[in-house]
Amino acid sequence: MKTISLTGKDRPQLFQELLRCLVANDLREWTLSIAIEPTPIAGEFVTIARDTLGDVDYSITVNERVLGIRRNPFEVIKRNFEQGSDLNLCLEEDLLLSPDATELALWYQRNHRAYWLCMCLLAGPCGSASLVSNPRHPDVLFEATTFNSIGFVIRRQEWTDLERGVWMGTTRPHQLWGGHADWRFGWGWDWSVYGYLAANPELRCVQPAFGRATHNGVTGTHSHPEAFSKKFGQLPINHQRSPDLHLVAVEDLPNELRSQVYAHEELTAMRQELEDLEVRHRHGLP
Repeated sequence: MKTISLTGKDRPQLFQELLRCLVANDLREWTLSIAIEPTPIAGEFVTIARDTLGDVDYSITVNERVLGIRRNPFEVIKRNFEQGSDLNLCLEEDLLLSPDATELALWYQRNHRAYWLCMCLLAGPCGSASLVSNPRHPDVLFEATTFNSIGFVIRRQEWTDLERGVWMGTTRPHQLWGGHADWRFGWGWDWSVYGYLAANPELRCVQPAFGRATHNGVTGTHSHPEAFSKKFGQLPINHQRSPDLHLVAVEDLPNELRSQVYAHEELTAMRQELEDLEVRHRHGLP
């Protein structure tokens, strides 16, 4: 059983654009689970889903109370795996997708390696304007030490054993003298997952050299026009069906990709060092 989790709150037009992208994918093996926050416009989401999804196997629920941007997706993903899913594609209302996003997800499942935590549909770290999406390399995938929330794929085993506890903060990504760096715990579930990945050098996240998703929300809970323009304003994503995919070692990537991936690793290491210094200072340690 393959599932897609999708959450929404107050931007039905963006939700509709995402669904239009989604139905361009091959969804024959997939069940879509949608959870909408209880606002006065929740009914618009229900109508849009009915009018857009056609014969897609889907369910849509309106939450009894507002769960928020950390718990709402958590509950949908958790429910999907508890109901027998072995693979979940995780989406939010303000994304756009390539027509081969589900093909990448299935490739990830077929080729999974024990040290892969997940697959991101867009390469690069949380909060960065240096995201990788190079149209010259539509068939290339690589292993990365970074994570972002712009669509990702995870298997039940990694969700259950690793990511579930990190997401809600019941397992702290990194502990240092009784404290922990804010970006690895307090900035949101995506930063927590990124921090967990960064703190575990044996783990990797698979990412495409040419993006299969992008952000579509100029404004939102954590989205502002200036930051959106820097990160996503001219970011291309694939609009063709998937070519034959190839996993390429980072050291064998073309320099235009390799240098950017290495820069992301350096950025992550520096962020860890700076945050650890901040924790030492907070606790009065040398």
